[in-house]
Amino acid sequence: MADDDKPAELEDRVERLESGQGRILSKLDELLGTGSPAHKAAEEHEETRLGRPSSIEEQVRAELERAEQEKADAAAKENEKSERQTIRETLAKLTETRPEQPQPRRQAVMWGKR
Repeated sequence: MADDDKPAELEDRVERLESGQGRILSKLDELLGTGSPAHKAAEEHEETRLGRPSSIEEQVRAELERAEQEKADAAAKENEKSERQTIRETLAKLTETRPEQPQPRRQAVMWGKR
């Protein structure tokens, strides 16, 4: 019976150590502030701040790229608009017309074919 108690005691002891370790890690995170919402917000702010170009040359390049992108977007939009207009015009031309009534034979004989 003494051997049966040792694995259970050992298992309980390991569980207590693991739970204690988890509490220590959570307390450490709390003390360091890595898990707090304020810390996450500060990290995001810092990343966006560091992501901005710092020199004037980089700022000018970024603005020029943005302007070129806007021009390309406007040209693509205009191209799509003109393509849609062309499709509408083509579709209008393709509408069916009502078929003419066949010419009666007597009219064709008397006055010729239409």
